[in-house]
Amino acid sequence: MKLMYFNAKGVVETTRIVLAAAGQEYEDFRYNFTFGTPGDFSTIQRPEFDADKAAGKLTASFGKLPLLVVGDAQIAQSKAIERFVARHVGMMGDNEFEAAACEVIQEHIRDSKDAYQKAKKEGDDAVAKFFSETLPTFCTQLEATLGDNSFAVGTKLSLADVALWVYFNEFFDNKEGAAAAQDGCPKLMAALEKVATNDGVIAWLASRPDTPF
Repeated sequence: MKLMYFNAKGVVETTRIVLAAAGQEYEDFRYNFTFGTPGDFSTIQRPEFDADKAAGKLTASFGKLPLLVVGDAQIAQSKAIERFVARHVGMMGDNEFEAAACEVIQEHIRDSKDAYQKAKKEGDDAVAKFFSETLPTFCTQLEATLGDNSFAVGTKLSLADVALWVYFNEFFDNKEGAAAAQDGCPKLMAALEKVATNDGVIAWLASRPDTPF
């Protein structure tokens, strides 16, 4: 199993953490990049990636990343990769309904991310309202759907737990606001704690490369 992406967390960090939690070995293949002007993505330079793209090595992903290679199979799109890997390592629930519940939580997260990005475009007041009202409401609604087993779905760690942990701990610059939104949501907090205390996740977070994003 070879997971191909840039030298960044980006849209594959959820997959990497699922792999770490499951103790699954894989090749963490990373294309390096540099900025002509720090932080200006229009000046980004990535010669190895550009060469492989030109050579047709990324055809399955339409010349983009991420790309997961498993034997002769190539899988594109970050969410498809997350779900494939979660099923492969036994972290997609114990039946089709739990698998669907994992996907539902992923889509709820997508909606919440969209709301945050919309707020950022509208300005500081909208962002403040997101953290004071919108995100706490999201947490409360999510809390009402979770079971009583300290996991987001079912009775063991799943993609749902990891996706939620990545969202609340790695997506936002305002870490304090993201944490405060969870107040009064013990089921959600318990699910996040299951990820944070997983031995494989702890080891990954301590050893993963330090990247700009």
